[in-house]
Amino acid sequence: MLMLPTTDDLKRLSAFDGDSVAAWRLNTELLHARYGTIGFALLHRPGDGVVQLAALSTPSGEVLIDARDPIGELGLAPRLPGSPALLGEQAWRGAPDTLWRESLLGRLLPAESAIVLPLYANGRTDHALVFAHSDDHAFASIELPLLHTIANLYGAYISGALDRRDLSERSRLAESEIRDLADVQRRLLPDNLQFRGADYAVHYQPSLTAGGDYYDFVRLSHRVRADYPADWPDVFGVLIADVSGHGAGAAMEAVQFDAILRTYKGDEGAGPAGALTYANRYYFSRRPRGHFITALGLLYVPHERHFRICNAGHLPPLRRRAGQIERLSVGRDIPIGILREHRYENAHADAEPGDLLVLYTDGIVEARNGAGEEFGIDRMSTIVQRSGESPAEIRDAILSALFAYQEGDVGRDDQTLLVIRLEDRIAT
Repeated sequence: MLMLPTTDDLKRLSAFDGDSVAAWRLNTELLHARYGTIGFALLHRPGDGVVQLAALSTPSGEVLIDARDPIGELGLAPRLPGSPALLGEQAWRGAPDTLWRESLLGRLLPAESAIVLPLYANGRTDHALVFAHSDDHAFASIELPLLHTIANLYGAYISGALDRRDLSERSRLAESEIRDLADVQRRLLPDNLQFRGADYAVHYQPSLTAGGDYYDFVRLSHRVRADYPADWPDVFGVLIADVSGHGAGAAMEAVQFDAILRTYKGDEGAGPAGALTYANRYYFSRRPRGHFITALGLLYVPHERHFRICNAGHLPPLRRRAGQIERLSVGRDIPIGILREHRYENAHADAEPGDLLVLYTDGIVEARNGAGEEFGIDRMSTIVQRSGESPAEIRDAILSALFAYQEGDVGRDDQTLLVIRLEDRIAT
């Protein structure tokens, strides 16, 4: 008499963790509990016309061959020459023929009657479950279609768990590769570069393991003037950028953007506009990229008392001067990656001792609370206005409010924040 699986059976199968050895032992336990002293085997066809004995349990319930290689990846399953017919498309019931009796399967699992049930997965029948019994009438009363359905139910649960295991392993490998990419990306960022005449603080946090935000600082005093006085504040450049999207794809674009910038030799004109014009031209590849980059370049020239600014579609920086906040919206232009031959132009903003600049990506101001409301530029401006003097104090005040607002220290988008303060002495 055919017994249906119980609710407890189904719960145990659905909770199966994906270990193929444990899968076969669980299958053996459940089938023996339902059908008594019946031997079981799992056959696998790897695609080369040969059948493999992937697992086998005796009528007493002893597991002789564990399912260590159920899909033939490791070459561990014994081959069964001359047995392809056992893996047909239809369920089969009858007495084993001479070829079966004399095969490895027949020696390990002697039987007077047998049932072979193909297991269907993804439209294929690469596996079959074999029932074997020493009584030649043991299977006469079993309803073959129902048994076939039950066997495939077991197979579907176990196959699903193995698929989840495989997916988990692939996800682990992919995550490892993305972490490697993130490590490469972080090594491209400046490492605590110091300037005479300015101080700064940084926050950089991708929303995923790797992200599309990017920033850089570079000292340019001797590029501007070969005999630049050693006691003057440094000339320096700062760049902040945001690749559209986030994750590994955006991170790769940011890495390429950095690689392009490192080949720039200053032959596209002075200031950040030259660098962004160059980067835009060589950012275009032979095929459409599917990404664009917003970027803000700023060159601080202390002895000229100004900033040169080029804004390629980025959010304007904030400037705090004498307790007042303003947005430096000068020099705004289109993002990088829109028009290949576009030429960017520098704009200028005056610089005074004690000026404080805040550069940021949209992941900061577009962060949302539980009600879906944005953190917003006005909220950040108020924090900047009311905070202390040091860049680190202001950065920490913004982040404290931001993390509380978005209920965590990682947002839904990449978040980068640069706070720069000019010291109280400017070269003359």
